[in-house]
Amino acid sequence: MAWSSSSKSQSPPELNVVQPYRMHVSQKYLDLTRQKLELTRLPREPRFAQNEVDFGVVKHDLEPLLDHWLESYDWRAQELYYNDALPQFRVPINATRLHYVHQRSASASAIPLLIIHGWPESFITSSKVIDALCNPITTPPRGDDSIQAFHVVVPSIPGFAFSEPVPEVANNIHGTAEVFDALMKGLGYGRYMIHGSGWGFRIARMLTLLHPESCLALHTVNPEVPAPRSTFGYLTEDVAAFSDPMSNLSLHTPGLTPPLTPALSNPVRDRPQTSAYALCDSPIGLMAHMLDAIQPPRAANPSPAHSPATLRIPPSIASPMTPQSAGVSPQSSRSPHSPAGEAPAYWDSGSGGQLASPWSPMALVNWTMLYWLPGPEVALRWLTNSSHFLPTLWTGFNMCPIGVTLFREATMGAGEHHTPPQWLEAYHRVAMIKRREGRVRFALWERPGDVVLDIREFAGLLNSRPPTGPSITNGM
Repeated sequence: MAWSSSSKSQSPPELNVVQPYRMHVSQKYLDLTRQKLELTRLPREPRFAQNEVDFGVVKHDLEPLLDHWLESYDWRAQELYYNDALPQFRVPINATRLHYVHQRSASASAIPLLIIHGWPESFITSSKVIDALCNPITTPPRGDDSIQAFHVVVPSIPGFAFSEPVPEVANNIHGTAEVFDALMKGLGYGRYMIHGSGWGFRIARMLTLLHPESCLALHTVNPEVPAPRSTFGYLTEDVAAFSDPMSNLSLHTPGLTPPLTPALSNPVRDRPQTSAYALCDSPIGLMAHMLDAIQPPRAANPSPAHSPATLRIPPSIASPMTPQSAGVSPQSSRSPHSPAGEAPAYWDSGSGGQLASPWSPMALVNWTMLYWLPGPEVALRWLTNSSHFLPTLWTGFNMCPIGVTLFREATMGAGEHHTPPQWLEAYHRVAMIKRREGRVRFALWERPGDVVLDIREFAGLLNSRPPTGPSITNGM
């Protein structure tokens, strides 16, 4: 398939040829990864700490993940699964090969949908929703002929996963938005919907500002935006009623671990290349960093370090992504780092070994591997470079309609941790607000069925009538 684009900044059309892509990592690099895991030296735990998690990832959570990575995890099985499940491609854009997933729907009325991942995500975060969005009739949650279908495109940010890095001047949300718009137009999608959350939402917001003619609509989950200025018509008490998740940007960049006190700098944010030397050399160090970024929910009553829960994985929860189901026997060698049977607090030991959340050890290693394989240094610099754009990202109103899914725990107070939906009206035309319960940070991974239903509903709402005011509903 030849590449075409109306952008004058793109490379000559004859050089831009889409190539099917299948992941294949050198066995030498996998062997080196294993060697580094076997040589891991873990730090000592703080003594007599009242709340040890305040210092970061705790040792008795990390040790079982290290053991799983050494004993049971098999990258080749994961590689095979995702290669077969996701139609992947690479195409040069400005001499940089961009990796992306592209699945077309058989529906004649399908809408192009750009799904943008953020940090610490990757293209695999969308793997649970692509089929349902492309084929709503045959894929749960099932619909019928009236349900909107989508042509789904999921690119990897340049320098992330299997996309090549761009020059540092473009290694930020501005450059990423430009590349993604060029990709969509090169694929023949002049206008398209966007879904993005977290950093993906910020890239999407940048794209709507740079290319408003391209964006049909934007869907997001739990968006964070700054408090509206008084010129937007909000009273002082309206703004004061909520905490501002985007306040004090100079001290806390979303997606990066905040400093313990304003007086301390954040080396990962302020000097990412310095931190990269450690994270590029230690896979378990990168795993710890990813755990801090993901913050998977812990069990309500995690087992203490001296009396760990027993980890047992019944066959009933084996998925196509497990080594066993791929016909690969787990390696039998044991790591010396923890006794047999230890389980991290992310496992629910009180339910017969069933997973308490989507954050199985296999999932956590997969997420880490997608940064370990290319090296995390470009992504770390991307976060630092992109943080400089945040203050100017929210300085005006954009007509692109937005649909919002809000997850909130029943015990959460008003405005706690989340931007109040009223604030979004200062920046976008709010067309739909869907309220759902639960603690969710990466909805495509943790609650894919809900996201699929909400994207469908949002598209249907836009097709049925021009939005004059937000449609607000509570999810079942």
